[in-house]
Amino acid sequence: METLLEKAKTNYCVQCILNSYSLMFFSLNNVFAAIILIVTFFSPFVGLCGFTAIVLINLLAFIIGFNRDEILKGIFGFNALFLGLALGYEFSFSTAFVILFITAVLILLLITVWLKGLLSIYNLPFLSFPFIIAYWIISLASSNLTSVHLDENHFYTVNELARNQASLFYQFVHAADSINIFPLALIYFKTLAGTFFQTSVLGGMLIALGLIYFSRIAFSLSLIGFSSAYFFYSLFGADVNDLNYYLLGSNFIFLAIAVGCFFIIPNTYSYLTVIILTPVLMLVLLSFGKILSVFQLKAYSFSFSVVCCAFLFSLNQRWFQKYLQVVTIQYFSAEKTIYKFLNSIQRFKNEHLYKIALPFYGEWNVSQGYNGKVTHLGDWSKALDFVIVDSKSNTYRDPASYNESFSRENFYCYNKEILAPYDGYVYDIINTVEENDVGDVNTDHNWGNTVILNHLNGLFSQISHIKKDSFYVFIGQYITKGTYIGACGNSGRSPEPHIHFQLQTIPKVGAKTIEYPISYFIERDGKEKVLKISEVPKEGSFISNVQVNELLILGFSFLPGQKITFQKENTSININWEVFTDAWNRTYIYCAESKSYAYFINDGIMLYFTDFEGDRKSLLFNFYLAAYRQLLGYYENIKIKDNVPLIHFNSMLPQFFQDFAAPFYLFTKANYTASFTYADNIYAPQKLIIKTEIETKLINYTFKKVNFEFELKDNKIHRFTIHNKNKTETYIYIAQ
Repeated sequence: METLLEKAKTNYCVQCILNSYSLMFFSLNNVFAAIILIVTFFSPFVGLCGFTAIVLINLLAFIIGFNRDEILKGIFGFNALFLGLALGYEFSFSTAFVILFITAVLILLLITVWLKGLLSIYNLPFLSFPFIIAYWIISLASSNLTSVHLDENHFYTVNELARNQASLFYQFVHAADSINIFPLALIYFKTLAGTFFQTSVLGGMLIALGLIYFSRIAFSLSLIGFSSAYFFYSLFGADVNDLNYYLLGSNFIFLAIAVGCFFIIPNTYSYLTVIILTPVLMLVLLSFGKILSVFQLKAYSFSFSVVCCAFLFSLNQRWFQKYLQVVTIQYFSAEKTIYKFLNSIQRFKNEHLYKIALPFYGEWNVSQGYNGKVTHLGDWSKALDFVIVDSKSNTYRDPASYNESFSRENFYCYNKEILAPYDGYVYDIINTVEENDVGDVNTDHNWGNTVILNHLNGLFSQISHIKKDSFYVFIGQYITKGTYIGACGNSGRSPEPHIHFQLQTIPKVGAKTIEYPISYFIERDGKEKVLKISEVPKEGSFISNVQVNELLILGFSFLPGQKITFQKENTSININWEVFTDAWNRTYIYCAESKSYAYFINDGIMLYFTDFEGDRKSLLFNFYLAAYRQLLGYYENIKIKDNVPLIHFNSMLPQFFQDFAAPFYLFTKANYTASFTYADNIYAPQKLIIKTEIETKLINYTFKKVNFEFELKDNKIHRFTIHNKNKTETYIYIAQ
């Protein structure tokens, strides 16, 4: 019986081969790979040569010790497929050919490794350069090899047709050759087939179907790239039928997919770029064709590689990324790339910023916001003033009796704690300014008693009008977010007690202010409370920091090394997960059984998942959706809302049409909502129930909906329930 290790090795080898086929079109899709593999065997000897070249180069790369993941992704194999198909197409089988073939693959491996290292210095892909160079070497050398013969059947197609017309397989393969369709479509299908050295229109149709199955965006771009080539060839008077020969038309399809959606985030500008680069590629292609014909060499996909690398090199020289966004995380799927990119810029547009908190306890009022009418003007416009007010909007309490004088102590915020908004060093302290009487201002010392905090990497915060001699920190001290700094006072240009807060890029008191959001805060409007994420508080709003809850903190605490087990209710089925941290310091939950990864961030206020890769039928995927964004503080009526990438949650038919439109417009949206539905004690709950919901909608029509429920008690997630249509599944947490 085959062992698990042997199965793993077999699966690895098979996947290496399949990825080598699909990577020809910048894909790692097994179905598409299988279609391409079948089409290459429409000419059995050509297909066998391509297959053998892949196996041979992967085997050599593995034995020599090159990167296993790169071998698996087909990085070495796809150029070998090109070379194997080309050699099988041009030469007849013989003993000398076998030795030549093996030598050619070895030469290809050396060139691939060399170009990979050379071009990586400039952050450029090697594309099909290794195939072209290796092919040229073999082609030039073979003219002196009398024992290696060209296969003339492909050059004399009439003879090939006469010899094979009795073959049922040949008749099947070429059954669609005489089909009466629009000339552009016919040449497009022939070009797709010609990419793999086939002349079958049926083969081109199958590859087109495989391309649609793999990626609607890539398919649409292949049409745009090829149609643009057809148009410019006609416009300039070139023969459009030349696009069928020697991969000429394939150059335009490859460039369209590479620039339109693989190396660049697909959008309107990437599509326009494909059209703009088409005449450039055409002229380069025709020029190289003339030059290489002198040496009796074919250009094949050389022109695509040159233009693509030149374009990417140009993009890498930009100071600012505008219009065209280079792909940073390669998913080998245009749909994944665009949906995750759009979701990320909406969710994480401020993720690179420090998570600044409000510098106080409790609820305060923003008495003066950005661009205020009193003192927040000019270079100092991006600042916030905070006070405490009562139900009558007064900032002070009236004297209890006629004998009590009205003073600073009558103001609610006076002497209240001031907290550090973020981790950093105490850079400077001013503690020499006397407190003002109410109504007086000290314009000689405008900022009053002040602290400057250095949060590193060029960000400083300034808190002013602090009470004299109330500082609990000293210059040079390292403090963390929430550290008690001092007390609210009335020093400097301050007619009444308040906190002045601003962020700046230099450690000078009164420096130019910068706009910077508060990471999380609760905004109250009447009795209604709303969670604000990465926003600037508005003038007049009532705001407070999020107060975290111990049950939620502990229940959603997933630490590296932690093992998590859920048991399906009323069964003995256990699902086991483990928490890891990868080389990029990303924390994730891993399910070995489904080979799924759910990446998340826990910043102490919010647990939120950032990505998922793996089996979308797994429990981990449902958990990823259910806990997509979870507030770690209990607020009875607050709803947490977010958007899920459409690649993760949509119905099949709407998703199909949405894929075509995704680079331009999203007409469907996957919305996430979470809310608390039960607490045994609103002040210190020991049991909580959270309901979450995800639904895909077009305007007001819901395509798909799933509901989830978490029950937390005993400082853990006790129960996790999935409600999908008429089916309910419950999983119980098993303590380790």
